[in-house]
Amino acid sequence: MATPQGELVVLDGDTLRLPDGRRLRLAAVDTPELGRPFAAEARDFSAARLAAAAGWQLEPDEPPHDHYGRLLADLLLDGKSLSEALVAAGLATLYECDDPALLRCQAAAVTARAGMHARLDRAHGPFVVTSRRLHRPGCPWTGHDGAGVDLCSDAAQALLLGRSPCRTCLPWPP
Repeated sequence: MATPQGELVVLDGDTLRLPDGRRLRLAAVDTPELGRPFAAEARDFSAARLAAAAGWQLEPDEPPHDHYGRLLADLLLDGKSLSEALVAAGLATLYECDDPALLRCQAAAVTARAGMHARLDRAHGPFVVTSRRLHRPGCPWTGHDGAGVDLCSDAAQALLLGRSPCRTCLPWPP
């Protein structure tokens, strides 16, 4: 579905509206919700990348839908992943993702304290770390998030391991 024509509209950092009206959610990443720190930066970053691109395509070409009816895919702009660019800039974190390239991008962004990770030194634990996520103690989702619950005091360490911040208790970004 490579299409240099047709207007894509950025709704927020990880959600876009395709020219045919369908909504696209970047499947493997999560940007802060509008009104939260770094949400505007993520939205503007996605919009700037889109404006500079000569063409785009979805990866995969025929993506699945989520329970909201949105397409779940990555957006390739001139052949380059928007998801990777957002994570590398520190404007998105992984979302249930084991992709080695995205894991490397998140580790590099955390190490460089890029984007929202510049505030990591102000993130004080303890944090509850599950097989997929980073939570605040007492979060009701820790029991739903897989086996193996550990405590850690360093949010950066959990992010380096590819964990995603919980979207309910919002342990990160501050």
